[in-house]
Amino acid sequence: MSTNGYPPAQNTTAASGGNGLAVGSLVLGIVGVVFAFLFSIVGLIAGIVGLVLGIIARRRAVGSRGMVLAGIVLSIIAIVIAVIFMIIGAVVATQMLNS
Repeated sequence: MSTNGYPPAQNTTAASGGNGLAVGSLVLGIVGVVFAFLFSIVGLIAGIVGLVLGIIARRRAVGSRGMVLAGIVLSIIAIVIAVIFMIIGAVVATQMLNS
């Protein structure tokens, strides 16, 4: 006990921000999947950024391993869905222009 009656303060360090990479990857993966159906380009961009953040977080081995893996998987799904919808949109637009 210190002289003021409170226990002495402990030195705590701030988190390194690594968990933020995992959270960012997960959030962008979710946003990417949702927007891949609505606005494919936004879903594609969110998926790519989420995938990059997830890979960085995995290499640094920071954050929850499950959260990082979920972010990577969701980001890949978002990229695939966005590309599929872009191809479908291009085919439909081509068919409409030809007829």
